[in-house]
Amino acid sequence: MKFTKQDQHKDGDTVPLAPLIDIVFLTLVFFMATAVFGALETEIDVDLPTADTAQEAMRTQGEIYINLRRDGTVVLNNREMTMDELQETLYQIAEYFPGGSVVIRGDQEAMLGHAIAILDRCRRADIQDVSFAAMPPSDPGEPAEAAL
Repeated sequence: MKFTKQDQHKDGDTVPLAPLIDIVFLTLVFFMATAVFGALETEIDVDLPTADTAQEAMRTQGEIYINLRRDGTVVLNNREMTMDELQETLYQIAEYFPGGSVVIRGDQEAMLGHAIAILDRCRRADIQDVSFAAMPPSDPGEPAEAAL
C-alpha cells in the first residue's frame, strides 16, 4: 500500500502571521508612547494653587505644558530650560502648530515675575491661547487638575 502526503490546507486558507504580528506590535508601541507623553508633563514637582473657578480642561493638539518651579526654573518636556531656550521652543511650536495653546503650571510659591516672563515669551511667539493650571478647592488627596 502506498501512502502519499496530502496537503491539508489550501493556499487561500492560511492567515499570514508576520503582518498581523507587526500590526499588533506597532499598535502596542503607539499606545505606550502616547501614555508616557501624557504623564511626563504633569509629574513635575509643582504645587499648584487653588481657584474656585477652576474647570477641568480637555487637551488639544499642539498644547504644551510649561512648568514653573518654586525657584523660578522653567521645565518643558522634562527638561530644564533658560528663558532664551524657551523662546526658541515657543517659536517652533507657533510655526508647526499655529493656534496652539500653552498651559502654565506654576508653583503657588513661584514669583509672579517668572510667570510674566513666560507670558511675554508666548506673546513674542504669537501664541495667544495661554492659560494657568490650578486645582479646584477640594480634598488634598484628590489629583484633579484644571485650567483657568
